[in-house]
Amino acid sequence: MKAFLSNTPGKAFSGEYYDVIKKSLANNEVVDRHNHPGKDVIITIVNGKIKVLFDDDEKYELTPGKILKFDGENFVTIKAKEPSQFFVTLIKK
Repeated sequence: MKAFLSNTPGKAFSGEYYDVIKKSLANNEVVDRHNHPGKDVIITIVNGKIKVLFDDDEKYELTPGKILKFDGENFVTIKAKEPSQFFVTLIKK
């Protein structure tokens, strides 16, 4: 097989050094404060608008076309400002 296609929420793909997770959030839905030690994290938003809060003080607002990269040691909370879909890529350091 040359390619793999995924269209389901949750873990879309994984390999020895990475995981790709597809997330869908309703308006005002929250992903509670958490972190991903030992990983680099990339968030790619497909549609909607989300607010990403680091360690309860540094904030970023993501809309389609924006990509956010950060060290998974940081604690992060994500809140949808409208119905949203995004991908989280976890890369083992």
